[in-house]
Amino acid sequence: MLMGKSVKNFSLADQVCELLKDAIIKGELKPGDRLIEMEIAKEYKVSQAPVREALSRLRIEGLVVHYRHKGSFVSNFSKKNVEEVYSFREMMEPLAIQKALNNLTDEDLRELSNLYKNMLTAGKNNDLDKVRETDNAFHSYIYRLADHGFMYQVWEDLTALSDRIWYLTSQIYFDKLDEIAELHKPILDAMYERDEKKCIEAFKAHMHFVWEKIRQDEKIIF
Repeated sequence: MLMGKSVKNFSLADQVCELLKDAIIKGELKPGDRLIEMEIAKEYKVSQAPVREALSRLRIEGLVVHYRHKGSFVSNFSKKNVEEVYSFREMMEPLAIQKALNNLTDEDLRELSNLYKNMLTAGKNNDLDKVRETDNAFHSYIYRLADHGFMYQVWEDLTALSDRIWYLTSQIYFDKLDEIAELHKPILDAMYERDEKKCIEAFKAHMHFVWEKIRQDEKIIF
């Protein structure tokens, strides 16, 4: 069930949490799948205590739900959940962009450009995990550059849900993964111009591209 992975070294709860999160985000564990502590502990070769703690953390992140007398399950997902994530990001990220542009240096632009190039290369190599890693890093860099601790923490908390949407939609709505990277080019270009309005418009176009496809898709199942 869990791809035969095992946990090594210390911080067992952290490691179990990351392994389970990765399996949920990538769809290896499906919505509604029951998560039995004893089975997970046996699979990962750990005691039940770190598994219990990991499941508790994943409940906070919205990836797991717990029902009394029934146990823990991978949470279900709906278009409403997706709309909430997208609409919240659409409110928050323009503020991050605005603040980031105030702190932007030439070195930052080079770093963002490198992330974009790495994303594009990963897309051309059809490396799904690397595309997501660099996509996430691109947006995370903007949030860090905004120098707003509370907003960055909210972004971090939202990442798992965003990743879950991303892994599903990237394989449905994009024929080539480098198309995902290309959606970031207008954002990068606007940042080079230090044009706040154009940058925010580019970000919203990037978000709407996928959301509109989800909204109009009557067959998509989360």
